[in-house]
Amino acid sequence: MHSAHARRSLRLINDSGAISAASAWLRTLGDTFDLGSELVFRLDLCVSELIANIVSYAFDDEAPHTIALDLILEPQSVKLVVADDGREFDPLGLPEPVTPATLEEASVGGLGVHLVRQFAEQVSYERASGRNQLTLAWARPGRSSPIGARAPVRRGGDRRRRAPAVFPLTRADGSTVSTDARSGAERRALGFISRLELFRDVPYALIEGLVAHCAQRDYPDEYLVLAPGMQNEHVALVLNGRLRVHLEDPAEAGATGYTVIGPGECAGELSIIDGEPASAWVVAEAGTRLLLIDAHSFFSELLPLPQVARNLMRLMAARMRQANHQVVEQVRSSMVLERLQSELRTAREIQSGMLPMRSPMFAEHPEIECEASIQQAREIGGDFFDAFFIDEHRLFVAIGDVCGKGMPAALLMMRTLTTLRAEAARKQGQKGHMERVMERINRKLALNNERMLFASLFIGLLDTRDGLLRYASAGHPRPVLVRRGQTPTLLKVPQNPIAGIDPTVDYSLAEARLDRGDLLLLYTDGVTEALNAQGALFGETRMLATLSGLGGGAASAIEVLRDAMRLFCGNQPQSDDVTLLALRFVGPA
Repeated sequence: MHSAHARRSLRLINDSGAISAASAWLRTLGDTFDLGSELVFRLDLCVSELIANIVSYAFDDEAPHTIALDLILEPQSVKLVVADDGREFDPLGLPEPVTPATLEEASVGGLGVHLVRQFAEQVSYERASGRNQLTLAWARPGRSSPIGARAPVRRGGDRRRRAPAVFPLTRADGSTVSTDARSGAERRALGFISRLELFRDVPYALIEGLVAHCAQRDYPDEYLVLAPGMQNEHVALVLNGRLRVHLEDPAEAGATGYTVIGPGECAGELSIIDGEPASAWVVAEAGTRLLLIDAHSFFSELLPLPQVARNLMRLMAARMRQANHQVVEQVRSSMVLERLQSELRTAREIQSGMLPMRSPMFAEHPEIECEASIQQAREIGGDFFDAFFIDEHRLFVAIGDVCGKGMPAALLMMRTLTTLRAEAARKQGQKGHMERVMERINRKLALNNERMLFASLFIGLLDTRDGLLRYASAGHPRPVLVRRGQTPTLLKVPQNPIAGIDPTVDYSLAEARLDRGDLLLLYTDGVTEALNAQGALFGETRMLATLSGLGGGAASAIEVLRDAMRLFCGNQPQSDDVTLLALRFVGPA
């Protein structure tokens, strides 16, 4: 239980941040001393109106001045004292405003002080020591009021209380609602609305009459409010949550950027002003609350107010600047994207030009059939292959897969391929030639490898006179060996690590002999790791079964396997390149 007696003080400077600081201070004290939401709302409203008047009109210079707030808690009452050293001004000396018959007859301004007098139970003013001091008083919630029967003090005189409502509020059916009949929640909502940018400098009491008949709508889930071609009937003012404005259908795949309209901002005013259908998609996110101002109220009640017209132009100008900025950024991004795409196309052409893509690859060597295929998942990739004769009878073949995608992988791929060709041509025919090729490639890839990129690699040297194949593997998938009349099997390879990580690795070789008609299929893991719509892998077992009973040559093997993959994967997009290199040993004539 808090003490019955308490006093809290706040000192502010006469600038634009004074209102929000005072509001936060009062709300905190309201929670601390259990003042209740109704009284806190009245305190907040009154102090906001008073500080706004002090900041705007109390001082003749632009020097900083102190605004003093004191909240005094007594057993039966709550008092708020507002003091400033501005020019002498007795707000209680102002005449009571005359209630206009219509909103069109209402004069703008002069209602803030009247509103304070309506929301406080007692008001008194005095000028002492060069300072204005206004004291507001209320009965403390939950306690009987000793002040309710006393008239407010004004220079020793009395003033009469008037009806609490300046502008009658009306329901949708036209019936009148008094201010006191409304709930605290409704009052707090109106208090929030009055502080929105659209209603800056508009008297609170006038706002009450303007928005009393406007509907509020909650969107617990995401909802399409407007779409191109729809006739808009409201200006939507965001109270909670936010709206997204899309120039592209947000339901379409690949739809990009949008504009956000947050609390205090409005949407739909352009289509209301020009009478044209909506030109964009407007989506209310989950938890959004909108105040819907119909077209008639917008034109007849809001726009005639100079403050509203000015604020609306300011909001529209800010949105246009934002939209222009987005357009500029989209154009800039489009130009950058176009340049990058052009560079990628060039890189792909260079990359493809480095691979031996002719078919058949070695028409001048009838003792061997060699075919290849590469299908990249992106503009440029990390898969590569090569096949060339290092002398009249020995064919060097290679296939590899660089980790990663995009430009870094492509650059490493081209570096690996260049190194491979250079090393394969050095000291061929000497003992340890193939081992040196693998070890030199690994060492060059591992040096200055800050990105820690690596490559899997399979190399082989086939003697076309007798079918002897000497080969080494650096973490690459095992090739398929298809012998005539036998079930396809995976070639046995030494267990060597991938290339590009440890420059000191020694690589082991193995040998196999191909008989006439035997076929060797080299591939990258894009084959076995291809996915269908259900997330299943194509896998080694399915690959071997596809090649079982194969009767054609190298080109037929590639075609059969690619057809099986297309049937298995369907339209499912693939994330990895698919590369195939097939060798069929025909033998010397």
